[in-house]
Amino acid sequence: MMRSIGIFTLVFVAIFTSMQAAEEGPVKPYPFPDCIISEEKLGSLGKPIALIYEGQEIKVCCRDCKKTFEKNPIKAMAKFEAAVRAQASSVAKE
Repeated sequence: MMRSIGIFTLVFVAIFTSMQAAEEGPVKPYPFPDCIISEEKLGSLGKPIALIYEGQEIKVCCRDCKKTFEKNPIKAMAKFEAAVRAQASSVAKE
């Protein structure tokens, strides 16, 4: 009996998660080759960690940077948005 409840719970969570992801729409890809937290080259410290925050993919170089992002995502996203604006500005000048 307990096993069937556990399986039902796993199936429910999987369906709910996939429905929630579908409602959020497409995820915008991360546009930079560097970690948004440490500015290290992605892949220099192992496999990058991809996070999704409000429909935007964010990549960090390590678990410490992931913890930093999760501790204060608003600050990290402000840095990300500034980098996006700077990149758009430099492209527009070319």
